[in-house]
Amino acid sequence: MEPKTENLLEIKELKVDLMTVRGIVHALNGVNLTIRPGEIHGLVGESGSGKSMTSKSIMRLHNEQRSRMKGEIIFQGEDLLKASKKKMQTVRGKEISMIFQDPMTSLNPLLTIGEQIAETYRQHEKCTKAEAKKKTYEILEKVGINPPEKRYGQYPFELSGGLQQRVMIAMAIACSPVLLIADEPTTALDVTIQAQILELLQHLSRDMGMSILLITHNFGIVAEICDRVSVMYAGRVVETCDTKTIFRHAAHPYSKALIDSIPKIGMNVEYLPTIPGAPPELFEENQACPYLPRCPYQDELCRQMPPEQVCGKGHTAACHHLRSGNDGANQEARQ
Repeated sequence: MEPKTENLLEIKELKVDLMTVRGIVHALNGVNLTIRPGEIHGLVGESGSGKSMTSKSIMRLHNEQRSRMKGEIIFQGEDLLKASKKKMQTVRGKEISMIFQDPMTSLNPLLTIGEQIAETYRQHEKCTKAEAKKKTYEILEKVGINPPEKRYGQYPFELSGGLQQRVMIAMAIACSPVLLIADEPTTALDVTIQAQILELLQHLSRDMGMSILLITHNFGIVAEICDRVSVMYAGRVVETCDTKTIFRHAAHPYSKALIDSIPKIGMNVEYLPTIPGAPPELFEENQACPYLPRCPYQDELCRQMPPEQVCGKGHTAACHHLRSGNDGANQEARQ
């Protein structure tokens, strides 16, 4: 599908501060991200980089009494940060839906899966119980849960992990949202079931014209189904480009280090490459490049926060050394 020029979702300079017992955590520090209509957009980074925080910010799922948000989240021309709570209740589940990482803790163990999916229809489409039940049968069949009449009355504990995740997908797409956020939807699944879930997401995106923001730490998943990818580090998006470019011409040192650490066929080394150190704690706002302590190209210039720069068609990265050519791939990416 050829993406339209107009973005479905545009996040501009998003900052999120969380009040904790240890102090204020600057969880997001100027996130810029765009999602186009009909695309599958991967969001990649280490644990604690801000991926799930970004997705929860889009849905406004933070405790607003203990968090502070600045910036813009423009969805279909409207800033969600300025939307009322009543407006957000209609957006969640109907226009933007989310699949959480662990279906077993997300599903209600006291209700059958049919009742939980039917509730989505009754909430957003105001239909009768009979109509909701009929639509639930249809959506169960659509995501490959058969026979739907039997599965409707089963409880979450009666299903395998793969079927539980399909139930979560059914709940998320029940009202035909235009944006689906999938927060590491295959982490707890074995490789075979993981492939089935990814194939299902691709199929649904294509058939429904639905955009997907896929949060993952697995570049293999990105290579398999994503159209574009954004790499996050310490609460910032440090690089965005199409999927082929990130593997061939990664411009940011962090992106390149992540890709270099992936095992490759024919690789004959005793130890896999690793990134030294650990991601920074975010109790203080970074004035310098957050990747500075771990970067092999660091110098005095890196003590200033790098701006986002264009380094190729549809390819941006936030690094002071993109134009100095400290890596051969960077020069090729800018051509």
